[in-house]
Amino acid sequence: MMVFFKAWAWFGLAFSLWPMALAPVAQAAEFQDPLGQEMRRFRERQLFLEAQEEARTGKLSRLEPLLDQLADYPLKPYLEFEAIKARSSTSDAKVLTFVDNHPDLPISQQLMTAFSRYRMRQDRPESFLAFHNPDHNDPDMQCYRAAALWALDRLDEAMLVTQQLWLNGQSQPKQCDQPFVRWRKQGGLTRELAWQRWELATLAKENRLARYLERYLSEEQREQVKHLNKLLQRPDRASRYRPLDMKAIENRTLTDYAIQQVIKKNPGKALNLIATLEKEHEIQPGQLMHLYQATALRLIKSNSSRLADLTLPASLRSNPELIEAEIIASILVGDIAGLPDQIAQLPLTSQLELRWRYWRARALLHQGTPETQRAARDIFTSIAMERDYYGHMAALWLRQPPSIADQSSSIPHEDLLDLAASPAAQRMVELRALGEITAARREWFMLVANFSDTELHIAAALASQWHWHDIAIATLAQSKAWDEVKIRFPMAYSDLFAHQALKHGVPMPLAMAVARRESGFWNEARSPVGAEGLMQLMPATAQIVVKDLGLPASTSQSLNEPSVNIELGTAYLGQMLQRFNDNRVLALAAYNAGPGRVQRWRQRKAPIDAWIEGIPFRETRAYVKAGLLYAGIYRQLNGGVQPIVFPSEIVQFSPSDPLLKGLEPIIQKSFTNAGPKT
Repeated sequence: MMVFFKAWAWFGLAFSLWPMALAPVAQAAEFQDPLGQEMRRFRERQLFLEAQEEARTGKLSRLEPLLDQLADYPLKPYLEFEAIKARSSTSDAKVLTFVDNHPDLPISQQLMTAFSRYRMRQDRPESFLAFHNPDHNDPDMQCYRAAALWALDRLDEAMLVTQQLWLNGQSQPKQCDQPFVRWRKQGGLTRELAWQRWELATLAKENRLARYLERYLSEEQREQVKHLNKLLQRPDRASRYRPLDMKAIENRTLTDYAIQQVIKKNPGKALNLIATLEKEHEIQPGQLMHLYQATALRLIKSNSSRLADLTLPASLRSNPELIEAEIIASILVGDIAGLPDQIAQLPLTSQLELRWRYWRARALLHQGTPETQRAARDIFTSIAMERDYYGHMAALWLRQPPSIADQSSSIPHEDLLDLAASPAAQRMVELRALGEITAARREWFMLVANFSDTELHIAAALASQWHWHDIAIATLAQSKAWDEVKIRFPMAYSDLFAHQALKHGVPMPLAMAVARRESGFWNEARSPVGAEGLMQLMPATAQIVVKDLGLPASTSQSLNEPSVNIELGTAYLGQMLQRFNDNRVLALAAYNAGPGRVQRWRQRKAPIDAWIEGIPFRETRAYVKAGLLYAGIYRQLNGGVQPIVFPSEIVQFSPSDPLLKGLEPIIQKSFTNAGPKT
C-alpha cells in the first residue's frame, strides 16, 4: 500500500513534466491526450511492482506473462535483473549475457558483485574470477580472489595478489590464511616484506598483530624493533634515537612518525630535537626539510614564533606554505602594514589569488597615504565584480552592491526533450516515480560520466526541471559552469524556508544558504558522521531542538522529511543567532564546528575579516565564507541587495574597524544596508 501511494504522489510530478517524462514512441493520439498516456504509464508501474515481487521469488514461470505486458516499459531490464539475482544457481553465461546486453546500466555491476559473492560461498573459483571486480575493497572477497588464483594454479597472479594483501597494517580475514601459507612456501615472504607489514601494523597501532609479525623478522630486525618501541614510548628524547641508523630506509618511516608526534604536542621542543638529531645523525636532506617545515608551520600557526626568528635551513624561508602561514599570523595580530612585502615573496600564481589581492589592498589601505589608498581602491575595484567572498568584501569597502555575476543561459527545448527521451532518462523518471531514488541517482551519474561540457549543461538544466537540485549543482560543477547562478542557487523549498525563517527569527537567505552549502537541497543526504537531511542535522542535535520546541519526540526520526529538517535546522540556526547576538559569522561557525569552540575562538580580538581568516579549522573557515556569500546571492536573487557582513556584526568584532567608519577616500557610491530581515 505504501508503494502505491508513493507512485500516486509522483503522478503529479510526472504529469507536470510531460512530454519530457513520456516515452518518445507514444502514439499520436496519446500525445493529444497526455492524461491518458500518463494513466497508462501509471498502470504499468503497478504492473511492474507486481512483477518485481514475482521476480524476487525466482519463479520465472509466473514472471514471463508479466514481462510480455511490460515489453516497452523502461524498467523491464530491472525485472530481468531481479529474476537473475534471485537464483544463485543461474548459469554464468546467462548472467554475463545480461551484463553484455546492458553495459550502461548500474545494475549490471550490481549483478556482477552479487554473483561474485554467490560463487565465493559456493567455492567456485573460476566462476568467481569471471565476476569479481579486483577494485572491490571487500576484504573477504579480496582474500578469496587470492585463494581462487592459487586453486587455479595461476601462480604469478597469485603471488602478486597475495603480496598486496600481506602489505596491510590490519589483520586480514581467515580467508587469507591459506593464500598466505602458499605464498610463504613459494618464497614470497622476504625479510623486507615482513618488516614492512610490522611497520604498517605499528603505525596503525595494531599492537597484537605487530607482536605476531615479529616471528617473521630476523634477529637483527627484532633488535631494531626493541629500539623503535622504546623510541615510540618517549619520542621527545634524543637519546632514544642514538641506537638507530636514521639513514636506513627501514628506520625512516617510524623515526619520522615519532618526531611528528613531538611536533604535534610541543613544536618548540621538536625544533630543538630536530637540530640535535641533525648534528648527531646523517638524516636524509628530504626528511630533514620535511620535519623542519612541519615544525615551523606549527609554531607560526600557533602564534608562538615568527618565521624570521626561527632557526631553519635558509631554503625554507622562501617556502610558500610557511610564508602564507606567516601572512595569516600577521593578519591575526593586526600587523598588516607589511603584508604587501610578504605577499610579494609568494609565487606569482599565488599572488594573483583573490585572497592575497584582497589582503594586499587591505594593507595598502592601512598605510594611509593617498597613493596607497588609490592603489587599494584599484585592487578592490578589480575584484569587486567577482562572485566570491573576497569580491563581496571588496564591494563592501567600495560601498557598492556586490556582484553575483549571473550569466545563466537557456537550453533549447529540443535539447532537453532529446535527453529526457533517452532510455536512461526514462528509467530515472520511473525509478523516481516508484521512490527508488538511490537507483535513479546511480543511473544519472553513470549517464553523465563521459558527457561533454555542452551535454553536461543540458543535463543540469534537465535535473533542475526535475527539482533534482543537488544533482544539477554537481553536474554544472563537473563542467565548471560556475556562472549558471540560477541553477546553482535554486529557490528550493522557498515556502518552507520563508515560514520557518520568520517563525524562528532567521534571515531566509541565510537559512537557504546553509541548506545549499550543507546538502545542495538533497533531502536524503547523510554525512559520514551521521548528519542528515537538507540542513545536515546530527540526530542528537535534532533531539535537543525537538525538546526545546515542545514537539513530539518521534519528530527527530523524520530528518529526511524536508518540512521537518527545515523546521529543526532553521530553529537550531536561530538558536545560534540568539546565542551570538545575531552575528551570522559566529552563528555559521557554530553551526559547523559547535558553539563551544566558537565561544573559545570569540575571545580572540580582531577585525571581522581578520577573524574569519584566522578560524582555526579550514573546513569551518570555508563554511563561514561560503555561508555569507550564499546568503548575499539568495538575497539578490530575491530582488534585494545586502552587504556580505552587516555593521552590527562588524562592530561586535572591532568597534574601531575602519570598514565600519566609512573610509571616505575610497567610497564612490552609496550602499543601502538591507539588514538581517527575512
